[in-house]
Amino acid sequence: MAKWLRNKYNEYLTCEKLMEAHNLAKRGKGFRKDVILFELKKEEYIKWLYNKLKTGTYEHGGYTIFYVKEPKLRMIEKSRYIDRIVHTWVVKNFLEPHYVPKFIEHSYACIKNRGVHRAAIYIQNCMKKAKTKWNEYYILKMDVSKYFASIDKEILISILKRTVKDEKVLWILKKIIYSGEKKVGIEIR
Repeated sequence: MAKWLRNKYNEYLTCEKLMEAHNLAKRGKGFRKDVILFELKKEEYIKWLYNKLKTGTYEHGGYTIFYVKEPKLRMIEKSRYIDRIVHTWVVKNFLEPHYVPKFIEHSYACIKNRGVHRAAIYIQNCMKKAKTKWNEYYILKMDVSKYFASIDKEILISILKRTVKDEKVLWILKKIIYSGEKKVGIEIR
């Protein structure tokens, strides 16, 4: 596994890769208006997006804010569909292959072939081992409150710069990270 991410932007910037990102981004959302409109002229939109990314003229469109009430009141910041395609393309081609292998074995959230069910099975096995070893044990369930809202964008970019040495990849990451209006906090799509 490479220590740095170098010279990959042009290699992964193809219409085929962008189409793959579109197909991944639309999963479970094919009935939404923005996805349907994109589907009507997807080849044209993909070529337009390819040219914007190739020439360095791509601009992230910002976010639309809405609220959900179940299970609790939360503010959601949603990007345009074409921007979600770019997000998916960046994650699948640059971030996942580079960073996921560096995660510990027991990182489960949003990782392919892992997830909440595998995490639950692992915890149950740990509980069984703890029961046989100590008979009585305690479990701490916790969550970091407003985690994404507390991320400083400057610090995040400085951390990414340690291993991402491809200037074009850094450029697109900055476009995505700085697309919101806040200096602190990452928008969740």
